[in-house]
Amino acid sequence: MIESVLEKIKEYYLDMLPFNKVLGIDIDLLDYETCQAVTSFIMTKDLIGNPTFGILHGGVTASVIDLTGGLSALLSCAKYHEGKSLDVIEKKLMSSATIDMRVDYLRPGKGSAFHCKSRIIRAGSRIAVTKIDLYNEKETRLATGTATYLIG
Repeated sequence: MIESVLEKIKEYYLDMLPFNKVLGIDIDLLDYETCQAVTSFIMTKDLIGNPTFGILHGGVTASVIDLTGGLSALLSCAKYHEGKSLDVIEKKLMSSATIDMRVDYLRPGKGSAFHCKSRIIRAGSRIAVTKIDLYNEKETRLATGTATYLIG
C-alpha cells in the first residue's frame, strides 16, 4: 500500500502538474517514515532570472521550495491516513493547497544543478508545516523556507 501511495504522489507531481515539467523537477527521495522529500533540477537558460550573472530566478527558487515542501506535507497526510483505502488517500492528496509560505534568499542562485530538501515541522489531520532548504551542486544553501499546507 505504501508503494502505491508513493507512486500516486510521484504521478501527481511529475505527470499532472505541467509547471513542474517546465522546471524539470525530479523526485529523488520520498521517505514515508520521516516524511522527508528531496527534489532536484538542472539549471537551464529558461530558469535564469538575471542574464548578466546567469543566476536562478527567485520565482523558480520559491516554486521549488513550495513543491518540495508540498511533497513532505503529502507524505504526512498519507501517513496520518494509513490504513484507509487508496481512493480516500488519493482524494486527500489531490485537494492539497499551500496556505502560507515564507522564503529567505540567502545567496544568489549560482549553480549548474540544484537540490531541495524538506522535512515536517508539525503535521496534523489537515494542516502540515514544513521546513525546506535549496542547495546548489556545491552544497551551498541558497535559500530556506517554511510553508504551511492544507491537506484534504
